Amino acid sequence: MKRLLLSLASLLMATMPLMVSAQKLTVEYESKINANSPDAMKDAGLPDEMRHALIAAMANVKAVYITYVDGPQVEGRVQAAKEPQTFTFMGQTIDGNDMVKTQLQNITYFNRDTKKSVNKVDLMGKKYLLVDPLKSDTFDVKTNEKKEILGYECTKAVSKDGKKTIWFTKHIPIEAGPLYANVGGLILEAEMPDNVFVAKKITMDVDHAITEPTGGEQTTEKAFKEMVKKLVDRMRR
Repeated sequence: MKRLLLSLASLLMATMPLMVSAQKLTVEYESKINANSPDAMKDAGLPDEMRHALIAAMANVKAVYITYVDGPQVEGRVQAAKEPQTFTFMGQTIDGNDMVKTQLQNITYFNRDTKKSVNKVDLMGKKYLLVDPLKSDTFDVKTNEKKEILGYECTKAVSKDGKKTIWFTKHIPIEAGPLYANVGGLILEAEMPDNVFVAKKITMDVDHAITEPTGGEQTTEKAFKEMVKKLVDRMRR
């Protein structure tokens, strides 16, 4: 009987997700526009009627977002989906993957040790470096709300303003994901004002060296958004 109980315990332990302490990992997320968010694409500067119509048209367009972690450094990049996808807007059929490809040169980066965030953005052929202190929203952790993602038990957390919801796992105690959140674990799902991210694959390795982005006009995220708004207003005249 004792041997049987030990065998059963061993089998149960084998099926439980292990605490992962790796310092290098790659997480592949499926990303889509957050069609349920009233704030989706607000920074685009479009009239509300046009913005809502575009969100509805793009609701099923998918992208691949990849987070790379190497020690304190975290890098994020977008990739086009492998399958063809199109959507119709204002009578035109548009290749969804072509839209995603306009973001392929963009890089999100942060360093947990230096508390620095650098986003490299390509806008109309010109590159910008958005440099800001690394900050996290304050999240309210819902300790009683759990679900499983990729075999890992995840806990829900909601930002104080209610605009961001994340599911993170302390089985991988690395503060990384599509955003930075000081919750003590890897984010495997995130619902944000613009996008929704769901982890589809985790690899305990990184296929390239992660370094802080360089090569672009330095500004801040706030100043960049103000500049984009002015450009959109000018184009609409």
